[in-house]
Amino acid sequence: MKQVEIFIYEEYEQILKEPGREWVLITGFPGFGYVGTIATRYIANKMKSVKIGDIVTKYMPDFVAMEEYGVMTPYEIFLAENRNLIIVVNNALPTTPERVPYSLALADWFKKINGKRAVFAGGLNVKLKEGDEEFRWVCNMDCGWSFKEPTLGKGNYIVGPLATLYAIFTLKKIPTLLILPYTEPGRYDPSAAAVFIRKLNEIMEIGVSVDDLIEYSKLVAYAETLMEEASKKTKEEKGPKLYM
Repeated sequence: MKQVEIFIYEEYEQILKEPGREWVLITGFPGFGYVGTIATRYIANKMKSVKIGDIVTKYMPDFVAMEEYGVMTPYEIFLAENRNLIIVVNNALPTTPERVPYSLALADWFKKINGKRAVFAGGLNVKLKEGDEEFRWVCNMDCGWSFKEPTLGKGNYIVGPLATLYAIFTLKKIPTLLILPYTEPGRYDPSAAAVFIRKLNEIMEIGVSVDDLIEYSKLVAYAETLMEEASKKTKEEKGPKLYM
């Protein structure tokens, strides 16, 4: 097989080829704060999107899971037909050797179906925060979207598969907006994903409420607090004891 192949279910192939359609792609990865994956899965669910295909890579992780819509795979393609939206949900990171082939395959396929613009979700290390802004952003090729908040500053790096995908979409001349909410790199951060979705609502009016995500964020924070307290208690119990 090829290193990367995109499979679209037969019953949806014609929809993607309909004349006059101008598709917008939304995607991200489970990188810093898992922002990209949390946000895209949430959007796909809330917009009642339909799964229309999968991206298959030579060395993709060997897992599946059962969901309401069917089988969850590492790299999934969803369609919100009434909004001309394609949502690619990456439940895993492509391996390093696959990242360029993955990005090329997705960009070429997107252009082939008359894809016009893309929005990528990522996370930005909170240590880089300079003011009270919730995120930074960057836009290639005059993508047509902008915010009053500061753009990503000179010298700040984007790393990982998101960087590769952004570079390839730029080379393929696909206007792309990158939204990077601040987050702690190793933390599962639904609140950062909520920032991305709010900004997406602002520019595209997709009508996705973040209330459930905020509530989930509170539960995650509460669970983390309990885990920290339990860990602290365990360390105290294992520590040296003084006897009189």
